[in-house]
Amino acid sequence: MDTSFDTFYRAHHADAVRWAVALVGSHEVAEELAHDSLEAVGRRLATLDNPGGYLRRTVVNRAASWHRWHIRERRRVARATAGEPRSYTAPANEMLDALATLPYKQRAAVTLRYWADWTDEQIADALGCAPTSVRVLLHRGIAALRKEIVE
Repeated sequence: MDTSFDTFYRAHHADAVRWAVALVGSHEVAEELAHDSLEAVGRRLATLDNPGGYLRRTVVNRAASWHRWHIRERRRVARATAGEPRSYTAPANEMLDALATLPYKQRAAVTLRYWADWTDEQIADALGCAPTSVRVLLHRGIAALRKEIVE
């Protein structure tokens, strides 16, 4: 294995996991997404001008893909179990539950800003939008969270 990749992996693994946890709300899923993202960056490490930025974008894109898959899976399970009795457990974390109610881009903007301490520019790069759009996403996301938490 290339030592430059080993160094990059060790230097960025914890951050990639932290970002992914913020985006998907599950440490187990985040570990997998972070590892896959780091592996994808590692394959192109020698050709990248900004591997850290590429890693951020990769983590966000993989989290978005995971959310799309997760929503489809929940719909399939809901159709398969329609009419069956359900039991719910108390939420382990109210904030993650509230974040889960936001549209993905709002959730990503809020979590990357306040959990991962990314700048508007970093978030915009990862989400493929303008920094002004990030500020709009943050404003709307925080407003929706306030409403969700009050309810």
